[in-house]
Amino acid sequence: MQVKELFNGIKTNSSLESNLDITGLSIDSRRVSAGNAYICLKGTVVDGHDYCMEAVKNGASLVVVERPLEVDIPQVVVADTREVIGRLASNFYHHPRNRFKLIGITGTNGKTTTTYMVKNILECAGYKVGLIGTLGAMIGEERVNSHLTTPDPIELHQIFSKMANAGVDAVVMEVSAHAIALKKMSGVVCDVGVLTNVTQDHLDFFGSFENYASTKSRFIKPDFCKLGIVNADDKIGENIVVACENCKHSNFRVRSFGLKNPADNFATSIKYDMNGTHYFLNLNDDLVCINTRLIGEFNVYNALAAATACHELGVDVEAIKLGLNSMDFVPGRINVIRLKNGASVVIDYAHTPDGLENILLSVRKITTGKLYSVFGCGGNRDRGKRPIMGEISARLADYTVLTSDNPRLEKPESIILDIEKGIHKPHEYISIPDRALAIDYVIKSLHPGDVAVIAGKGAENYLDIGGEKIPYSDYEAVREAENKLLNEEPQCKQL
Repeated sequence: MQVKELFNGIKTNSSLESNLDITGLSIDSRRVSAGNAYICLKGTVVDGHDYCMEAVKNGASLVVVERPLEVDIPQVVVADTREVIGRLASNFYHHPRNRFKLIGITGTNGKTTTTYMVKNILECAGYKVGLIGTLGAMIGEERVNSHLTTPDPIELHQIFSKMANAGVDAVVMEVSAHAIALKKMSGVVCDVGVLTNVTQDHLDFFGSFENYASTKSRFIKPDFCKLGIVNADDKIGENIVVACENCKHSNFRVRSFGLKNPADNFATSIKYDMNGTHYFLNLNDDLVCINTRLIGEFNVYNALAAATACHELGVDVEAIKLGLNSMDFVPGRINVIRLKNGASVVIDYAHTPDGLENILLSVRKITTGKLYSVFGCGGNRDRGKRPIMGEISARLADYTVLTSDNPRLEKPESIILDIEKGIHKPHEYISIPDRALAIDYVIKSLHPGDVAVIAGKGAENYLDIGGEKIPYSDYEAVREAENKLLNEEPQCKQL
């Protein structure tokens, strides 16, 4: 692609070399190849401008910069490289996003499950669907290489291109708060934008909840989506509804869903048990009977978000009903394992205070015996949530096992001490830093009717210890602990 075509619609402070051909785009100087344009990004730790000479040495034919550099190849100066990189990628891949419907989903909790719900509903309606998120990217059931919840702009538009060329009708994607803050979605406008909820997370990056919440709520604006869908029971969602009642953008609308506050779409007659959840959805006065394997009130919220998004795209209620009723467990999201002794284990990705509280509250409603909580907190991340999660577990579970969850460069014991600061009331708990041993300990303690919630890892297949990713799985740890117990002499241990 020629430079002028690459920069079409992008404001620059430089003249453009019309006869220069660009073979690809890169933000990593180490991966630049002959004929590439190298875009210099300022990161939180390093500045891409400092690696420009390496990019030139590796064959870059053009550099995109925020300040002029002493290089012997053409350079284009722009005000903000983060702002333009997505637009450059869109131009380079010939605007693939324009060839399908796009549903973007952000929020602290529920993004992954909601994207899978939307995918399932749309497929039941006859759409060919692409998905991008925490668990990777997919075209139908085919896996596509992807490295982040919301890929960097060049990779994102490359994936869009693959999906468009494969003939997808719609793409549903997770949009992280980091992606919004780092302008990964610059130039991309979703047909529908969904905000599931906003609770404490990532304060190590955003500094305060106010900054984090402001970043999330920015997604429900005309720059990011044509139609916004928000949770009326979430304070941030409620504020967005109020702010948009007198919105000046006549083409921008906001629809709401909820269970408690007045909302456009809601659910009634909800019944929970260990086999699933049963309720009616009211979608613009269309009643839809839902019988799903997915447990928990928060999955009713996720279903409302997904159903509202699809309904606004014109999907009929029968496809919505079929899509939700046929939903299988999303890997790492409230996955129930029934043990041979009559107890159960629930594995879930919950790693925030709100996420842990939601899963424990939901499982408590359907637990006939004791409720056990097994969790830790990630190292080198928001330390403020650690005692909060300790307080939540002490309040809602009968017994807590504190353990490791990606300690990274911190000592697991130090993280656990931070969690313990929140356990104020008398509460039975134990600290076992080795996660596999912690799970083994709990499995040995379960009796018929008991449930253990193992939170934080979900479908992750590693533990990040000392900066090294060690192969590990909560599922395998549970199965190994049960097999070990079954092969031992019969015994019961009461915590």
